[in-house]
Order: sequence, then structure tokens, then C-alpha cells
Amino acid sequence: MNLPKFEFVTTIETIKSPTLVLGWYQTESQEKDQPSLPLYKGKRSKEIDVLQEQIRVSKHFNGKKNEVDFLRFFSLGGYSNIFLLGLGNPKKFSMEVARQGGAALFHAQKKEKVTKLAIQADSIFAGARPSEINLAVQAFCEGYLLASYEYKDLKKPESKPFIMEGVTFLGMKSAALVKATEKAVYLTGAVNFARSLGDRPGNVLTPTEFSRLVERMAKERGIKCTILGRKEIEKEKMGLLLGVAQGSAEEPKLIVLEHMKGKKSDKPIALVGKGLTFDSGGISLKPADRMEEMKYDMMGAATVAGVFQALADLKVAKNVVGVIAATENMPGGRAQKPGDVQKSMTGKTVEIINTDAEGRLILADAMEYVQKYFAPQAMADFATLTGAVVVALGTVTTGIMGTHAGLIEAVKKASRETDERVWELPLYEEYEEDLKSATADIRNSGNREAGSSKAGMFLKFFVDSTLPWVHFDIAGSAWHRKDINYHPTKGASGAMVRLVTHWMENWQNPK
Repeated sequence: MNLPKFEFVTTIETIKSPTLVLGWYQTESQEKDQPSLPLYKGKRSKEIDVLQEQIRVSKHFNGKKNEVDFLRFFSLGGYSNIFLLGLGNPKKFSMEVARQGGAALFHAQKKEKVTKLAIQADSIFAGARPSEINLAVQAFCEGYLLASYEYKDLKKPESKPFIMEGVTFLGMKSAALVKATEKAVYLTGAVNFARSLGDRPGNVLTPTEFSRLVERMAKERGIKCTILGRKEIEKEKMGLLLGVAQGSAEEPKLIVLEHMKGKKSDKPIALVGKGLTFDSGGISLKPADRMEEMKYDMMGAATVAGVFQALADLKVAKNVVGVIAATENMPGGRAQKPGDVQKSMTGKTVEIINTDAEGRLILADAMEYVQKYFAPQAMADFATLTGAVVVALGTVTTGIMGTHAGLIEAVKKASRETDERVWELPLYEEYEEDLKSATADIRNSGNREAGSSKAGMFLKFFVDSTLPWVHFDIAGSAWHRKDINYHPTKGASGAMVRLVTHWMENWQNPK
């Protein structure tokens, strides 16, 4: 979809939009059993006072969060159409309220087929502190643009598609505000890139096509991209990745991204992504119900790809390397079997108990690869790894776990500042007991108890004990949330791209 042009003006003479957006907050009625009342906190005028009284009398709008009403052919200040945008309790205003407000406005705008908007900025951002205005504008634009995402590549083109032409913020203008909207455009573009990778079906997004799309993104931005095919992977002796791939006719790929924009003396931060472009479960076949959703089993890899797009577009001055392991997991005649023993890149042996616990296998080889060739100062991996994390946390938050308290705290701080939730799960030594094998160094699956933590313990087995590391299990959060209006109605959410980009921007060496 074409993106609108965001503009800022201090006078209205140059505005060429017939539609004005007014933000309204919500105040509780003093009378029992009466609805809450709309509260206008922008600059007052006689026309606004009349409008507020009409709204109060009609009781059709009360300013609650994400409530939108459209007054067509309602004259006010030279505008013939008015959007009323509810923002809720002004004492509870936050960047997430702004983000969801932007999304609510977009959905209403699309429904009414309004192509241009003029927004009375002081009415929208009245709940923000002066020091937060730039962040609030960025968040509002993020929500607006994230809500506009749709994956339509495989559908017949619409005869008259809705096109957003422009959004003008009235009464405010500065270089910092322009920069805030530009950052929103870059961040949401990266999130939507990750979403689009996930929404492609498995026969379209093969490992080869995945690597081609990531390589194209990287080339357009000057990111070094190296792609290893089967022969190179065999040369590296990555037996865990090859074991998962051997049941598929599709060639596995290892995609290596290098964004080296920091000091030459700084070791890079490593981001590793699980890229199962389709996961049937292999010989340990998944149930047929909803198996089509296993095209999303590469959202960890999509997260890494999205972050690298954002890092390049935002010109983040850090050294970051990314490794994506991409393959299918299929039950072909050559597929690995439960009971097989495979060997990792560094020679560690793994007994395959469950071929559907494959993501941790390809991650293990990818993590060993990045440790061998890049000696990172810290490492994070991203994976739709376990159904157990969905049972524990649902789609509301991402499960994290790791070996370094400072690294974990930095992730939590980025979570608070981007409104992308995380929740720490434990990595107790007792969980490793269930992964002991009689025939190999470790086995890839244990019993059903603490499944997410045991998967984390398996990955920890392949991480150098001196390396700060954090694992993101996005099996729940990678899927859309129905209660978040800037998520798609179905499909990939693009979770963690904003958080990780913010984390990289503000990176400090783990202590």
C-alpha cells in the first residue's frame, strides 16, 4: 500500500483536506449510572464548545479509548467532515494509547474512504508531557501505518484500492517531529516486511525464495549478505540443520547478514533466527488441524530480517550480525527418524527423540556458526519454538530466558519503552536432567513439563558459558492479537522487530 505523506503546519491556510480529526478524552460523569462524558483538551473555540455540547446531549460518543465517530457534512472551521477520535482517560495516556489511537483512526478512515486528513494535534497529544510529544507522534504514526498492512500479493488486484494520500498535523512543526514520523515509517516498514515474509505460503516462501528476498532487502541497503547452500552447509558439518532438511526436496539455506556500522574495535551483537518455511513435524507428524499455520514457523528468522532492515534504514551505528537458518521439515523417505543421532557443527551429538522439536536443532548449528566466525559480545535468538510458551503466556507476551541478568534487564527495559511485552522464564539446572541421553551428548526433547524452559536449556548447551545470551520464544506473540488494533485481523504480527531495533539503538555492553 502507498504510504501517506506526513506533514506539519502551524497555520491552516495551506490545508487541502475537507476532513478534520479532533481528539477527545474521557471524563467520568458526576451522576450515578450516567455515561462518561467527552472532554476536549485542545485549544477552545465557540465552534468546539457548541460541538462538545451537541455530543454530550446526543450521548452517541463519550471519548473512550479507540472510539471513533464520523460526522459527514458537519461544518467546523472550514472543514466539511469531522472525525472524533477517543483517547480515554487523560491520566492514563501513554505511547501505546497513541499507537492504538493512530490505528483506530486509520481503520475508520479506510471505512469512510477518506484519503486526506488534517489532525488538530493539540487535541490528540494533550495527554502527553511536553518531553514526550515527539515520541507520542512517532507512536501515533506507528499505529496508523501498522494498521494499514495487508498481504494481498496473491489476490486479484482491487479495481479501486483505497489509497492514503496525506496526513497533516495542525498547530505543530519542528525538525524533531519530522524525524519522529520518518522513524515511524522506517520501523513500520521493517515490521511489515517481517509480516509479509510470514504471510507468504510455504510453496511460495521456500528457503531459496526466503534467501532471495532477504538478499534483495540487504543489497538495497548496503548490508553484506552471504548465503550458504547445501554444499557449504555440508562443508561446515552442520549436521543438525542438514538432519532437519534431509526429508525435504527443498535445499536448506544459511543466510548471514552483517551490519557493521559501529567502531571497528567493538565485537558485534549476534541475532539468530529460526526459519522453518514449513514445518510438518517430520516423521513425528503434526495433527492436520491448523497445520497450514506452520508456514509461520519462520517468524524468528523474519524478525531478524526485519530488524536488519530497520537498522540500515535508521542508520544505527552498531556492529550487528545476523544468522538465519532456513529449511523445511518434511516426512520424506530420507527424513530423519526418532532415535537417530545427529552431530552439530562443533561435534556435539544429539539424539532425536521428536522430529517436531526441530527448531532448536537448526538454531543450535546457527548459533555455533556465529560464535565460531564472529566471536560476538552477546547473542540473542528468536524462534517460534514451543507450544508450551503459548499455553503459559498466550499471545499476549514473548517468553524470554537467558544466561546474563544484565542482558535480560536490557531486554525488559526495551520492552517497557516499546510496549512489546516480554516475560522471563527460568533456566534451572534441573530441567537439563530430562535432556540427558544414553546414546548422545544430549537429546532434543524431554517430557511435557516446562517445555519452554527445557527447549531453552537445550539451546544453552550450544552457547559458550562466557557469552551473554538471551532466547526469545515468540511462538505465541508472532501471531496476531485480536485485542491489538494495529495487528492484522489474521496472520503474522511482526512482534519484537520494534523492541529489538530499540534495544540495538540503545545498546550497551552487558555488565
